[in-house]
Amino acid sequence: MTRTTSIDTPAAAGAIIRARRQERGLSQQSLAEATGVSRKFIVDLEAGHERAELGKTMAVLHTLGVSLTATEPIPRGSDYDPARRDYAETFTQLLDSRDFEFAIKMLADYATASLKAGRPLLQRSPRLKEPHWSAALAGITNYTAHRLGQPAPPWTRRIRPLNEAWMPAESYRSVREPMKKLTMSETPPELAAMNVFIRERSLATT
Repeated sequence: MTRTTSIDTPAAAGAIIRARRQERGLSQQSLAEATGVSRKFIVDLEAGHERAELGKTMAVLHTLGVSLTATEPIPRGSDYDPARRDYAETFTQLLDSRDFEFAIKMLADYATASLKAGRPLLQRSPRLKEPHWSAALAGITNYTAHRLGQPAPPWTRRIRPLNEAWMPAESYRSVREPMKKLTMSETPPELAAMNVFIRERSLATT
């Protein structure tokens, strides 16, 4: 009989992950390497830290053979399917509401969904009012097209690089100098060409 356990808090998730890791005879380092995350992430996850990234958490659970169940059916439709999402409208709404933190998460969502779909999902210009975000989306679109061995959509050539280096994270929080240097060193060239700097590991989760 399959065991079912309610996972309704970060602490509960951390306890289950730690127990399953130990059952499998894995160290925190070996689990981190098998999943593609840092050992610190595993340590924080098992400790029940509330800011653990969901995508990485799901990857850890998958590595351990743990799946989540819901009492409600998973919603269907374009609003819940990244491959069918209207990213132009999504970013317009997020920027209008000044929800920059979630907009950054959606940059990664757009990159990942495009790679999974096998083509950049923004084939037409999103026509954003914010030049910084237009440059970011153009850079990510070029990045995904290059990784897929495809030409970038023509609209990306009409977006001009920013005059100064910009990190989207700075739109809602300060970024310390060491992290700035690390981010700039790990930014894909397609984004750096637009003077936009995001670590590649923050974009592509496939």
